[in-house]
Amino acid sequence: MKNALNYYYNLNVETIHQKNKNYYFKTRNSQFLLLECSNDDINEIYTLNIYLIKNYPFNKIIINKDNKVLTLINEKSYILLELVTNNKDITLNDIISINNIPIIKIDKLRRDNWYVLWSNKIDYFEYQISQIGKKFPIIRESINYYIGLAENAISLIKKVDNNVYLSLSHKRINNYFDLYNPLNLIIDIRVRDICEYFKYCFFNNKDIYEELNLFLNYNKLSDSEQICFLARMLFPTYYFDLYEKIITNEIKEEEIKKIISKVDKYEQLLKHIYFNFKNNNLYIEWLENVN
Repeated sequence: MKNALNYYYNLNVETIHQKNKNYYFKTRNSQFLLLECSNDDINEIYTLNIYLIKNYPFNKIIINKDNKVLTLINEKSYILLELVTNNKDITLNDIISINNIPIIKIDKLRRDNWYVLWSNKIDYFEYQISQIGKKFPIIRESINYYIGLAENAISLIKKVDNNVYLSLSHKRINNYFDLYNPLNLIIDIRVRDICEYFKYCFFNNKDIYEELNLFLNYNKLSDSEQICFLARMLFPTYYFDLYEKIITNEIKEEEIKKIISKVDKYEQLLKHIYFNFKNNNLYIEWLENVN
């Protein structure tokens, strides 16, 4: 790998640390990450990255000696990032700041058609679990509940008109690297990242009510954004992300019990959000009756 870095990027590297399929190393002035990448939208992501790094501290994509974003090494495609390092915990303000960055129009990165994306995902999961459910008894016993939540979310999203604010968003955010990783960027409805932040904090045992109330009180969401917010909180990405890691043997099935054990408390959170938006002609019978 050292020879490849020297040949393709003119970098002389003494020490490389490999973690899973990725390679971390330093030069005198910078830290880098070489990671496997097979993203079909890589050219659009590179265009967005060039725009962002002019004014914002995103990790920088480094092109190779052939002016290409991807480099083929040992028959695998890699991308090189120059890292902006910071070990601090991400905050809601960090996310909102990124959501407020003026975006350039890159339609290929848009992920705002939640109705289609979610419907397809649920159809696939239902088929998949019918084929492999016997291997995963905990999932088999629990998944119908979470599919039910997802179907609630899909029904809600039908009520949304097309007049929603799009912003720079992320596939997922778990740490500071995710926040500024160009490969993690998409264009989506601006409440996406905020909802995923609150879900992440909740399932990592953080008390989110005070911060949630402050956000809802001081950020005047449109009627459509309120529906999107509730729908996004209903849609159980936290369960489905673990589900996908379990069936690909990345983690043990028992890990999903941490999610299942919080069903009652999460329903109370959903009810709290629901009643905040109740004046929006929303009606979900089972949330009315949550204790």
